Amino acid sequence: MFINTNYNAEITILSLFSGCGGLDIPFSSKPYRIHWAYDNDPAAITCLKHNLNCNATVMDVSQPEFKTELCKFPTIDVVLGGFPCQGFSKSGPKKHDDPRNSLYLAMLNAIETLRPSIFIAENVDGMAQNFNGSFVDRINSDFSEAGYTVEYRILNAVNYGVPQFRRRIFFVGKRKDIRTIFFWPHPTHSGTSRNGEFRTDWDVDEIPNLFGQCNLKQPLSIEDAIGDLLIKSSSFPDHIYDTKISTKDMTIMAKIGEGQKLCNVRFSNSSVYTWDIPEVFGEISSRERHILETIGKNRRKKIYGSIPNGNPLSLDAISNLSGLEISSTDIEPLINKGYLKKIHQKYDLRGAMFCSGLYKRPYWSEPSPTILTVFNNPRFFFHPKKNRPFTIRECARLQSFPDTFKFLSSGIKIDDAYRLIGNAVPPSLANALERSIYDFFATMRGLNEIEVKAAYA
Repeated sequence: MFINTNYNAEITILSLFSGCGGLDIPFSSKPYRIHWAYDNDPAAITCLKHNLNCNATVMDVSQPEFKTELCKFPTIDVVLGGFPCQGFSKSGPKKHDDPRNSLYLAMLNAIETLRPSIFIAENVDGMAQNFNGSFVDRINSDFSEAGYTVEYRILNAVNYGVPQFRRRIFFVGKRKDIRTIFFWPHPTHSGTSRNGEFRTDWDVDEIPNLFGQCNLKQPLSIEDAIGDLLIKSSSFPDHIYDTKISTKDMTIMAKIGEGQKLCNVRFSNSSVYTWDIPEVFGEISSRERHILETIGKNRRKKIYGSIPNGNPLSLDAISNLSGLEISSTDIEPLINKGYLKKIHQKYDLRGAMFCSGLYKRPYWSEPSPTILTVFNNPRFFFHPKKNRPFTIRECARLQSFPDTFKFLSSGIKIDDAYRLIGNAVPPSLANALERSIYDFFATMRGLNEIEVKAAYA
């Protein structure tokens, strides 16, 4: 199909739930013009206006007064929106009735009012899985009734040059009277689902061609992104953190190697157990260690119960499994030291070091895990080569923000910077979507009548 590569006609943008502007960055220069951006977070709007120099307002777009606000826009070509996702997030409670699950209705209202040619909406990938995907079906149905043909895909940022594993669901809706096809961006880098993630139809499994060569680039690593930031320097904006690292945190971090975490219930080379750090969690004897490891290795076996995260064991079960005669005299000191807890005359490991673990140190030579809003706290994630949290600039780099995008100089607080970065769409992934939007409009507006008939014959 013919595409006018010199196409420069203005494309107007409305941005909702904008955050600090990760999705908006590639749409902030010609041929695009962001008419307005909205978010109910003052820090987000402050940061966005400082960096993108566009009109932006602090406003809750789910409120009735936003309908009046929409009347001031004559024509909008594209609506962008990363509506909040806490009701579907893997890192928080999944609530079917979370009021934030319906915030897409504000975007639906804007689209019904403005009738843009196309829209892009973003959310966490859990939306496709949680509650049997019912919200995906509802969104598709509601936007279809509004006159839009909707497609969705789960895209992994690592496949688009972002040094981070980060999967998000994207909805693209095209007005039904427009026949031009929207083509999703092609991946440029390899990298697929990690252990524990559900498979999708869009996972990128690299397959060598006939000559044994792979067409995709290798994924970018943490080292690729922040290798030059090992030494603190004022020449890199926002290369700071303000977390006060306690002696306890320093001791724990020093015991955890790359690819490891503090976790008592995953018995593998990736786990460091609390009893391996007695200077923090308390001294134990070799007998007590055997008891703890026996409970840890067997608590998830179905024979002892149906609790998915693990079941408490009786004294008889612990004795049989350990080969020791275990009595309450053996157990009480471990309870007092905080290693065990008693549940209905049975015993289980105590603490929050379950499942995904804490104090995670990622591999320097691999892409980062998903950047969260709490990367300023080493209790969750910390630097592969340093015993400290990631700095603001390091998190921004791992999200693919350019160094020209500045956070603290906009006047926001350090905690706000971490939060805004963790919630943002990676700009490199947004760049890939922008190219597809550009080609969509170049094709739609660049074809003459004869070419239109030929293209859709």
